[in-house]
Amino acid sequence: SFPLSPCLLQLPFALIPVLTFTSLPSVMHDFANGLFWRVAGGLLILLICCINMYFVVAYVMSLHNLGLYIGAAVLSVIYLSFVAYLTWLCLIALGASFLACGNTVSVTRTLHVEEPPSHPPK
Repeated sequence: SFPLSPCLLQLPFALIPVLTFTSLPSVMHDFANGLFWRVAGGLLILLICCINMYFVVAYVMSLHNLGLYIGAAVLSVIYLSFVAYLTWLCLIALGASFLACGNTVSVTRTLHVEEPPSHPPK
């Protein structure tokens, strides 16, 4: 049996937002990811999620306990649901507006307020 690292399970929660924000031209301007890197990054994140699930299943199967099987199944559904929700929100932020249900707030809009000069020019 091998120990299951919590860091492996946390990787998608860091990688998905990083890929999203580095792909937004309004945030990164000229340095935003192109289509190739968005697709390659998405595939890499998908691969990491699949590897995570493989290790979880292999670890739980090695324990030979029905209660742990059920607990791992419930936690896996919750984990995958949250990863899917995070992916859905990030796709909306990248412009997939057909996924949006109702009103959404854009993460790319910022408010710039000009302050009046502190003293009139001479």
